[in-house]
Amino acid sequence: MHLLIKQLSVLICLILLVFTTPVKAAPPALRVASFISPLSPQNAEVIAPWIQNLKKLSDNELDVDFYPGGSLGRHGDYQLKLLLDGVHDVSLIVPGYTPGRFPDNNIFELPLLMNSSLEASLAYYRMIKNGYLRGYEDTKLISVFMSQPYFIHLNTPYQSLDDLKGKKIRVAGYLQAEIIRRLGGTPIGGTPVTQIRESISRGLIDGTLLGWDSMHIFGVKHVTHYHIEIPVTYTPILLLMNLASYESLDSKHRTLIDLSSGEEMVNQFSTATTALALKTYEETLDQDGQHFITPDEDELSRWHEALSPIEQSWINQNPSGRWRIKGLNEILTAVRRELNTDNKS
Repeated sequence: MHLLIKQLSVLICLILLVFTTPVKAAPPALRVASFISPLSPQNAEVIAPWIQNLKKLSDNELDVDFYPGGSLGRHGDYQLKLLLDGVHDVSLIVPGYTPGRFPDNNIFELPLLMNSSLEASLAYYRMIKNGYLRGYEDTKLISVFMSQPYFIHLNTPYQSLDDLKGKKIRVAGYLQAEIIRRLGGTPIGGTPVTQIRESISRGLIDGTLLGWDSMHIFGVKHVTHYHIEIPVTYTPILLLMNLASYESLDSKHRTLIDLSSGEEMVNQFSTATTALALKTYEETLDQDGQHFITPDEDELSRWHEALSPIEQSWINQNPSGRWRIKGLNEILTAVRRELNTDNKS
């Protein structure tokens, strides 16, 4: 009898232990979203492998789902809102689509300032990390990349700067608009990058500022025939995480995200987009009816003369503009030194 009572007591203790021991909660499922094509190099070669690597490093404790192609919201303008509202946990963001939110980002759109997508991308990342750019305080920065250099692509003939007069050129943001205006064109805003091809086909615009990688991704290479070979400007692009989503993870999973993002991803983005840009450029170069215009020194001087006032105007309008420009120049000098050393090694 005493043995039976003792066994029952042990059983009751075990039952109580089961029901009173805290159960470790599984990490929340993370939704990573991108509004561009699943086949784009940014998605296929960088973001998707990053997700798989996170799963592997966490022994599949992290549940991460990928939604490319705008399946959680197609329009580029809404991506930041969807992220901040928690519809996305991580999202690809074009800052220029949300004017005012990242008020200093357009420093990277200043014309004729940078030499390559990689140096511009590394400089962008370091400008954020060093506190030169506002608007990032309530998000978690995963990585950045800069568009490939933006050239002007037209479906109408071009021989000199005079031929841009009155031409309707698609732009994103006020600085791109100022660039086109100073070159004599008519800037047209409000056209999502996904609608550039159709807008040119319908005669709503005559051309666009765009990088060669995006010329392929969005099909614009099929409707433009004159390409002015001056790298005019760039567009910054972000991979951001909802801060609450990041902070909801335990420390080991936050550490995994920290270690697998940053400048390593910056380099991966640049490598992927540069390869696509070069491939698209070479394919277009070989096609009949395509014209590539390389301005001579006199023509290039006209471009510089037309665009040079934009930087000083930006400095005057931006709080601490001179400090930000100084910081950018210092960072660019360091980046160029590093890249030059890497190329020699």
